[in-house]
Amino acid sequence: MFLLTRRTWAWGFAVLLLGTGYTLTHPLEGVVSVDNATRPTQCAEEDNVYVKLQGEGLRKLRVEARHPRYMSTIDADSYAPDFSNCRFDENAHPSDPRFRFAPKRVVLWETDKYLMVGNTYETFWRPNKVDFVVSGVVTHEVHLVQVYLKDKQEPTLGRHQFLVLYPPDGYWRAKPIPILPLNSGVYGTSFLVGPVEDAARPVVEISRVEFVPETMSFKLAYQDGSHGELTISEVNREHVALDYAHDRPLPAAQPLAAIRSMYVLPEKSDTAEVSWRSAGAQRLLTEPLPRFSRAQVAEVNFGRSIVSQHNASAPDMWFGDFAR
Repeated sequence: MFLLTRRTWAWGFAVLLLGTGYTLTHPLEGVVSVDNATRPTQCAEEDNVYVKLQGEGLRKLRVEARHPRYMSTIDADSYAPDFSNCRFDENAHPSDPRFRFAPKRVVLWETDKYLMVGNTYETFWRPNKVDFVVSGVVTHEVHLVQVYLKDKQEPTLGRHQFLVLYPPDGYWRAKPIPILPLNSGVYGTSFLVGPVEDAARPVVEISRVEFVPETMSFKLAYQDGSHGELTISEVNREHVALDYAHDRPLPAAQPLAAIRSMYVLPEKSDTAEVSWRSAGAQRLLTEPLPRFSRAQVAEVNFGRSIVSQHNASAPDMWFGDFAR
């Protein structure tokens, strides 16, 4: 079903582009630059990993959350926070401001298959007030959107959260449906799509989000006047596949996507290796994250081959299908 939806979306989007002044997409292999701006840390709860994806004319890409290659060997997951060698507590980074809001939790959308929940925290590190719209219903000041898949194959297992969005800073997280019999999985690496900007930390400035149930897509309006659309194309026990399209080219030096993650050591990390394939190449090259600097890629994966003591089940994040 999801694969058919993805293909239908691709053809429909091409027709839409012709009618709205957009240009048709063309493959962009080999001219997408992946740049590593990671800095070292000894704190496992600090997002010190920052890798940017950019390319002249880049307007379309796919993001996939995939189980780490060692997933079938995990008997018990590890997800407890580790604040050793950290200089902040579990509530906030010391440099973060705190803006106050009226807390709430609301159901934004629900069917027999999906559930979407919106959350507003009592405090948040940014003052941005982003509206979230579903079928004409507006929910104000949403800090976190959680998307669940209800388990029809194993109804006793309940529902699985597979995607979250933080509208005030543009951070997304995704994870596949857990592999049985473990039936658990945690988030790890975050990703950003859209016009990525360097502020106190990298952000995407979203001004409004509309979810369209018929196409399973998030329509994103940004503060710079541009627009993007992220579509949920596949959700299963192998991966979560998300297709993103932007309505205009960004400046050549501005990333259209980025990851944020944590690395202390290979065995204490949410991502530890960068694997990529250059245009025309058949094989992937792999380097440890600290040694990776920059590459021109046709696809790239951020993952782990050693079981981590921290968030062991957190997925690899793959980027590809780049296009103008």
